[in-house]
Amino acid sequence: MNTNKRSRLILAFALCSSALGGSPISATAQTISQICQPLVSAPQQVVSSAQRRAAGKIAMPPLTDPQNGFAWPDSEFGVLKSATGYAFFASDGGYHAANGKYGSVTRTEGTLDNPLGSAPPVDVIINPNLKVNPNYPSYTYLGGGRIYQVPPGNPGAGNLLDLYHAEINTNTSFYSLLGLAASSDNGATWTDLGEIIRLNQPYAANLAGFDLGSPRLVLSPDEKYFYVYFPDWIANGTTVPTTATIVSVARASVASVFEAAFGSAPHAARFAKYYQGEWNQPAIGGLSTDLNPDANFAGSANVAYSYFLMRYVMITDDTQSIAYAESEDGLTWTDPVLLGHFDNSQTSADYAVPIGTGPDPNVLGQQFDVFFTHGSPQGWPGNSVLRFSVTCQ
Repeated sequence: MNTNKRSRLILAFALCSSALGGSPISATAQTISQICQPLVSAPQQVVSSAQRRAAGKIAMPPLTDPQNGFAWPDSEFGVLKSATGYAFFASDGGYHAANGKYGSVTRTEGTLDNPLGSAPPVDVIINPNLKVNPNYPSYTYLGGGRIYQVPPGNPGAGNLLDLYHAEINTNTSFYSLLGLAASSDNGATWTDLGEIIRLNQPYAANLAGFDLGSPRLVLSPDEKYFYVYFPDWIANGTTVPTTATIVSVARASVASVFEAAFGSAPHAARFAKYYQGEWNQPAIGGLSTDLNPDANFAGSANVAYSYFLMRYVMITDDTQSIAYAESEDGLTWTDPVLLGHFDNSQTSADYAVPIGTGPDPNVLGQQFDVFFTHGSPQGWPGNSVLRFSVTCQ
């Protein structure tokens, strides 16, 4: 998804939510206070526009989009420790002739100081599996990088799951949804497992745009479930998302996700949305409760667990502001506080994601980094990747 297009969508969504007080379907009032008092460093560039362009020239397979070039990273990073440092996964938002869609799953080998590294990026599509996802041909965008590696002792141990972002064009924008893909070769190839989450608002060609973001699989407090966080559009009889939630959540049991993905007939497990205190709504099209209806900041929500705080941390971005919130149980959240604001109308802060600096980059400590794509007035040719550190006091 082009970051300039995403900027317009999320800012419009944030304005609608602010003006209308969010969704009429709300969680209980806030009952917890924030523990972390974040100390934020100045943003630091970790990938320049020149480095991005150079990487595009050596990407494998070769790029097929002459207009956008290497439109990376067009999603939040997924990060795993590798033998040489870190493996970074994100979408290249350019056009890919192999499946006729924008978006991909791109793997780079680098460090926290240089996530692009020097090796050729592995820039591959998510292959179709029409037996489990007949909607695949309708997608105009299909990509992402929010990776989960299956731990030992489980079906598919060592394999990778990608929670991807897909889009279907509307007359003026796009309708987005979330699905799962699997890789058994460290990200060299990916196969679609099917959709897991759709908006409560069904698709229609005349809808305004809506962005579900690129979240990740998050373990529940008892580690029996995967949580997925996203904004939802509660159907209101119009074509405009004036009843959008700030953040909703769906879940599926960890066992069911692994068994479905790596069993004899691979497919996506069934997820359920949280609604009015129960996990009783289908994640594809069901209703959902707004977990933080009075939040001052909206946009894509990316969640990680902090062992330092013994709480979940949520980082959100609305393309101009990056914010921070906490939760003990993953359901009741503190009011978000601002970490950084980019108020230049010619630039943007997209795809903000927290990355730990300890043994597991998906777990946060007292200090962690927030990476994001810094949009430029020139579009993709001028975009770069920045990060800042957050220290909890």
